[in-house]
Parts: sequence; structure tokens; C-alpha cells
Amino acid sequence: MYRAFILSSFLLINSSANAVIYKWVDHKGIINYGQTQPQRQAITPDKIILKAHKRDPSKEAPESIIDSSNKIAESNAKRKAEKHKKALASQKARQSQKRCISSKKNLANLNYSSNRLHKDSKGNYSRLTEVDKEQRRKELVALIKENCR
Repeated sequence: MYRAFILSSFLLINSSANAVIYKWVDHKGIINYGQTQPQRQAITPDKIILKAHKRDPSKEAPESIIDSSNKIAESNAKRKAEKHKKALASQKARQSQKRCISSKKNLANLNYSSNRLHKDSKGNYSRLTEVDKEQRRKELVALIKENCR
């Protein structure tokens, strides 16, 4: 069925590419046009041959449906990549803002709680020495500079 459609489309395009139109003047002096010769023998028709319009190759549509679909797929892929990139940037900005807020909170707790117990990474509680507090302050200030812009 597909082949029959392609064949009939091809024949239709070729037949209309060089179509013949006849022009004649009838006995009343009226100019007529038609695709078939007039039936009366007394009228002599002029044969007008229409040629297919030549297209500018630079303005021509894509050569095939496959090329067109490939261009659309490339465009969609680019758009999807840009959207993904923006989503990642947005996610990174949210994470950075969360780190900024928590770093400021931790710095405030460190400054205002002089004799407080702090939990280490192993889950043990201990009091920080002044040297440890100063080192922790430097780390928090660095995190704040990095994440709070």
C-alpha cells in the first residue's frame, strides 16, 4: 500500500510538472482555457505548456522526512540538555544556600556557646579547646565565603 501511494504521488507530481493547457476563442469571441482540446473541429486551439516552477536550492525545504526528523530530534536534544543544565544550576544554588544558612547558624552557636558539648563524627561528645574553636571558626568562615554570595 505504501509503495502504491509513493508511485501515485510520483506520477501526480510528474504529470503536473509539465501540464498542457489549451486556449481557444469560441464563435462568440470569448477566450476559453481547458486541459482538453475543444470538440469542434472549426476551432484551432493554442497549446500552452506550463513548466514546473524552479526552486531556489538555498530556500528549499529539507531533502527528506528523515532529515527533517533528525533536525527536530537534535533541536529537542539541545533544549533538553539546556533544561537539564538549568535544573542542575538551580539545584546547586539551593544546596549552596542551605550550606550558607547552616554555616552561619553553626558559627553563631560556636561564638555564643563557650562551654558547650560538641558531637564529633563518631557520635562522641566533648568540649572544644580554644585552638579547636578557632580552627572551626576558620572553616565556617571559609564555608560562608564560598556559599554566601
